[in-house]
Amino acid sequence: MTNKGHSCYRPRRTGERKCKSVQGCIVDANLRVLNLVIVKKGEKDIPGLTDTTVPHRLGPKRASRIRKLFKLSKEDDVRQYVMRKPLNKEGKKPRTKAPKIQRLVTPRVLQHKRVVLL
Repeated sequence: MTNKGHSCYRPRRTGERKCKSVQGCIVDANLRVLNLVIVKKGEKDIPGLTDTTVPHRLGPKRASRIRKLFKLSKEDDVRQYVMRKPLNKEGKKPRTKAPKIQRLVTPRVLQHKRVVLL
């Protein structure tokens, strides 16, 4: 636990303490949490960590990134390819939720651009 006065820690509130590992510290039983990154895959899988693949929870939201993902041309309608998230509740009709597409070039946007340029 690091508190006021410890190196590499600046408390945000009075009396606040936090578990933090400081770079260069000795890893021993006093540390509560270690944040690790897997750099290289070994011969065996780590059960529950490297043996399963978790798909991305959300798809792209920006129009150009949706085009890039599905290899769409400029003429294709991006709204048809948006990744929808299923919302299934018991006893209710199954429905899906889709993000609002950002940077979508609509006729209204083009009209506004023409007015601004004049």
